[in-house]
Amino acid sequence: MLCIGLAGGCKARAHSVTLTWQAPRATVGNTIVGYNVYRSTTSGGPFVKLASRVPDPRYEDHLLNNGRAYYYVVTAVDQAGRESRFSNETRAVIP
Repeated sequence: MLCIGLAGGCKARAHSVTLTWQAPRATVGNTIVGYNVYRSTTSGGPFVKLASRVPDPRYEDHLLNNGRAYYYVVTAVDQAGRESRFSNETRAVIP
């Protein structure tokens, strides 16, 4: 589900990270209404939810510290409020 690196990627710049991913394929009876974005400072988690029901497959994180690595995963949320499993993890390093 998360296609960071393939669909624009994870780009660190002046204290922000822009995440982009590919929306999952539409399936009959299952409409995606948004995405939850999670972050950790440790690979593999634990992850803390940064944003809920982000409407588009793009998110900017501005709450960053210099010299840190951050790890991100995303989930899809459907119209019934069900959340998918975590996407693949991606990393951003803030200089």
